[in-house]
Amino acid sequence: MNVILLGASTRAAAMSVVRAGWTPWCADLYADADLERIATVRRVPLADYPKGLLDALAHLPAGPVVYTGALENRPDLIARIDRPVLGNPPEVLRAVRSPRRWAQTLQAAGLPCPAIAEKCTVGRWLLKPRKSAGGLDINVYSGQAFNPRTHFLQEHLDGVPCSAVYMGLDDDAILLGVTRQLIGTPWLHATGFHYAGNIGPLPLDAAAGEHWRRIGSVLAQTFHLRGLFGVDAVEHDGVPWPVEINPRYTASVELLERAFGQAFLPLHCRAFEPTNLPASYPETSAKIVGKAILYARATLAFPERGPWLAALDPGVDLDAIEYADIPQAGEVIEQGRPVLTLFASAATVSDCETMLQEKADGLARCLWG
Repeated sequence: MNVILLGASTRAAAMSVVRAGWTPWCADLYADADLERIATVRRVPLADYPKGLLDALAHLPAGPVVYTGALENRPDLIARIDRPVLGNPPEVLRAVRSPRRWAQTLQAAGLPCPAIAEKCTVGRWLLKPRKSAGGLDINVYSGQAFNPRTHFLQEHLDGVPCSAVYMGLDDDAILLGVTRQLIGTPWLHATGFHYAGNIGPLPLDAAAGEHWRRIGSVLAQTFHLRGLFGVDAVEHDGVPWPVEINPRYTASVELLERAFGQAFLPLHCRAFEPTNLPASYPETSAKIVGKAILYARATLAFPERGPWLAALDPGVDLDAIEYADIPQAGEVIEQGRPVLTLFASAATVSDCETMLQEKADGLARCLWG
């Protein structure tokens, strides 16, 4: 089966499609070297994004569409896709991407979440864009004026950033796994609130697991979320406080697929097109998997050779690769932009993070000396 992938970056979803035994066709901003190895890709210039995705779609073969980040912010564009879409429809995106609506929903169910405000008020706040993605343009609020149509204030909580992946189905949600997020991680040269990866799945006790499951179920029941979706949260005093809802394939899905040894795209498809595909859901994982995004500490032209070349070999095991999102040789990557993704696995979260940091340090020496 052909599956068409649209988004800012489609590499992770394309690998999920391949794990499912299907054929990915992609349109995104990067057309990375490892994506070209497994899929036919049309690169969309940044100046034409996101409308250029629709233009590229016209040149791709027949097949259902799966959209990735950050197209949840573009419901009008999703509505213009003239083929079956395996994803939440525009009306669902508009509802669940309203911070005030999902916060009120969770609070009404007795689930804690940060306060939302649209004007200057007392307290510690983050200033966040309504069309947010990857932590870009999120700042600690310092009293500056802002447009409430484009930005909002969210209570700033201390804690551990986490991310949950769910499968929404029949007005309920199945918790697939929870990971710890890497946000603004110095050893990855990430700054501010920039997303820099995940490590997991995290072991959950009964109380924590039930709390996470309730979050997903309340959101799925209220907003009719279907298929794969994610919830970002801050674990504050041992309890997850949701800070963002991502109603589509998320960046941590591939990490869970590697940990559980199972493709989730068939489950996602079942949510929109009932089929005879197997519907088994993972319960335990024998290993912890981490992915980390290295950011450019200085502008560079990406080298032709390096340790990532093994990930480009024909027939490489997708669950064994150590590098991904590999730029084309010679591509200029400006300071502060993501360079590539690296993976590691271990028996514990701490050991996995140590391995990722060692790889990142070695890679930084390779790229910048």
